[in-house]
Amino acid sequence: MKTHTLASLLFLSASFAQAGDAYFSPDGKTVTYVSPLDQTLLQQVQLETKKLTTIPLALPKDETVQSLTAGAEGEALLLTEKAAWVHDAKGTRKLCDLGKISQASDLAAAPGKHPLLADWLFLAGTHPEEASRRIFFARKPGEKTFKPTFCRRTHQVNAGAFSAEGRFFFAAEGDLWEGDFEPEDGEGMMTTLSGVRIAPLAFLNTDGANGGSLYVDHLMPVGSSIYVALRGHHMGQLLRIAMSTQPALNEKSGANDDLKSHYAFLAKNLASVQIIEGSGEPIFNSAAIALPDTERVFYSHGISNQHLFLWDKATGKTSEVTPAASK
Repeated sequence: MKTHTLASLLFLSASFAQAGDAYFSPDGKTVTYVSPLDQTLLQQVQLETKKLTTIPLALPKDETVQSLTAGAEGEALLLTEKAAWVHDAKGTRKLCDLGKISQASDLAAAPGKHPLLADWLFLAGTHPEEASRRIFFARKPGEKTFKPTFCRRTHQVNAGAFSAEGRFFFAAEGDLWEGDFEPEDGEGMMTTLSGVRIAPLAFLNTDGANGGSLYVDHLMPVGSSIYVALRGHHMGQLLRIAMSTQPALNEKSGANDDLKSHYAFLAKNLASVQIIEGSGEPIFNSAAIALPDTERVFYSHGISNQHLFLWDKATGKTSEVTPAASK
């Protein structure tokens, strides 16, 4: 039987779901996501009418969308194998090349109100000088390329996402972490990331039949929640975990003080976990939004026979929003 290390399973998980990002419009009425059948296209669904619109992209023939996020001005920010792009009413334009970064995924944009990183872009990837380690790379607005960040004492990082208030959550070693970036004066480094694990969400087992382990794959921090898509071998789960009122690295948060308080912090977070989608079907596209009266999560199952769903926090109910022509 073929075995995999934790690092290789994380890599397989990330590469399989790279095109799984999506985002809501600011009013929560539409969701834009990567077409699962043709990753050179975007699709947009109107949630009330279930009308589906296809958005063609002007990308090189050998590049496909690996990750998608919303820009500050409402445009789509795209990540392909070799470059970062922006798409809006004027068309598709290259922002910058990725250079020597490989296996790039999980494009994230820092909010404009962030005091240090306003409108910076981040992604996870590897560098040929240290190909066995997965780190974050950062790009300042106007820079020609991404540069590596120094990820302190973490070997494998994956998804990263900012809340609207600028808090940064990420996946490391398969679990959920919160961190913060600091200026880095070291040569060639953009910033330094310090972090602390806030919830051990990975489900690890040695089931030889299906390799049943699940790892944190996609993060969506909005409102009072962190929504998390877990990914395993042909499997997935969608969770909600309560977001603490203050960043985990703050003094006296309980997350990073001593062993006893750290365990108590983890236990409190685990107790808040709510399973939104527990069928085990892989989660492909997912996005979350905080509205004045509720929080909503969009997600999909399937590729050739894709089904779209919308979960509402206020009611706790899930409704299908698949366009009739797609069923």
